Amino acid sequence: MSQGNVEILRRVYEVFARDGLDGIMPLLAEQIEWASNEDSPDAEIRHGHQGVRDWFTQTRESFDDARFVPDEIKELPDGRVLALGRLAFSAKRSGVAMEGPLAHLITFRDGLVTHFQLYSDQGRALKAVGLEE
Repeated sequence: MSQGNVEILRRVYEVFARDGLDGIMPLLAEQIEWASNEDSPDAEIRHGHQGVRDWFTQTRESFDDARFVPDEIKELPDGRVLALGRLAFSAKRSGVAMEGPLAHLITFRDGLVTHFQLYSDQGRALKAVGLEE
């Protein structure tokens, strides 16, 4: 198995940290499916670049300075990539800084992200890919 998708994902994180949302748009498929945390009050799948932009706009209404710090990135046998890490952010209203575990499960096609699933529970992400702890 190649590490190509892992390298693409590392690039996505690097570009996002440097250039923000506009920077990663060329790395996302036009018809991307962006799925928020299953336990989120706004859990849903957003479609296309506009759906991703809408998700970020909604997220920014509640949080400032949110950033994902990947601790472990691994390519799965089916080519998807699982990233386990931490989300650091501050609440917009209170300014309270917080950090917690987060996971991303990403599907690629032709070098572009086609599906992006967020998990606030790393155990649930591991279970979803058959790697229960």
